Amino acid sequence: MDCSFSALDGYFGVGPAPMRFELFEGDLVGLAKAVDGLSFPGLSYADAIVDIARSDIARGDGARSDGAGNARVRYRCADGGSRAAYPQAGLARLAGKNSFDARGAVYGSLHDSAPVPGNAPGDAPGDAPDDLVLFEAAVLASRYPYDPDPRCVPRAPSGLSALYQRDLLELVLTGARPDKGLELLLLSGFISEYWPELADLSGVVHAKDYHPEGDAWRHTMETFGHRKAPDLVLSLGLLLHDTGKPDAVSEGGNRFNGHSELGELTARAFLGRLGYSRADIESIAFLVRYHMLPAALPRVPPSSIGRILDDPLFPVLLELYRCDELSTFRGPDGYYDACAAYKAYLKNSRNPYRDSNGKRRVDLLHRNGSGTL
Repeated sequence: MDCSFSALDGYFGVGPAPMRFELFEGDLVGLAKAVDGLSFPGLSYADAIVDIARSDIARGDGARSDGAGNARVRYRCADGGSRAAYPQAGLARLAGKNSFDARGAVYGSLHDSAPVPGNAPGDAPGDAPDDLVLFEAAVLASRYPYDPDPRCVPRAPSGLSALYQRDLLELVLTGARPDKGLELLLLSGFISEYWPELADLSGVVHAKDYHPEGDAWRHTMETFGHRKAPDLVLSLGLLLHDTGKPDAVSEGGNRFNGHSELGELTARAFLGRLGYSRADIESIAFLVRYHMLPAALPRVPPSSIGRILDDPLFPVLLELYRCDELSTFRGPDGYYDACAAYKAYLKNSRNPYRDSNGKRRVDLLHRNGSGTL
């Protein structure tokens, strides 16, 4: 049955996460007999996992299953060692039913807007491992109507695995409020310890005329609020789109000259460190590298950038541009102009009598050496 964040997703009607949390009624031996492909990476929030070897996000659909229901699953055994640090994360959803199992009197605190870590009734608060408390607090803040008490959030422990980091990142980014989870991780020291590329954004000062929302970190957090849906590909692109700014230099009136190219390199290194596939890295690198292009689209001959416009991710790039623009309080006009130019390109590309720039194709104006079309 679904448990932990999968159960909470069902309870609150939140869209599915990139992975599923499942409760197994038994111990690890029984789980190993029942499920093929298990691994045991020593995660505090799961006794065992299944991860299939394929690109998960390049498809852009937040895929969780390979058809057999066991693509990316985090298993908790009823008789295993993992447990919830926050009582809200102790919920379980009965299989095939819209009903839930409290598992530790969780209903008494399910709607608490400021949850405090603690285990089953009678256990002393604070005896859960720090990495579990931090993980659950960030996810609870991002996905549900919770504001974990910052005083109960520990400093980030050392030695957290790439798998832990990736699971945490994806659960946070696919929530409705990733900014809340990321701010909590910044406060705990996790961002500076594990994702310094993001921590560096806090020191990047923007001109108030262009970015009244604040520095590059605040700008990035603001972009998430303009998403139409918590898509993982888009969200990773937003998270990383300005990571080249800390290393960019001013040139010719451009305060952050070349930051898109620098950001692409940073994004590739960041995603590679977290174990993303080559296909996934290429997808996000595309968004970061070209995130400034939609602004120039109405003025650029489409034939010169046809390869980019034909990429299946270009509509996602337009969405990134929309979120980027709206977070600066500029308004949507630039986005609408870019969409109009893109639609014109698509229309002309389908017209055999026009080139991609919208001009008539001279070679097709005459047939059989006479007569005009």
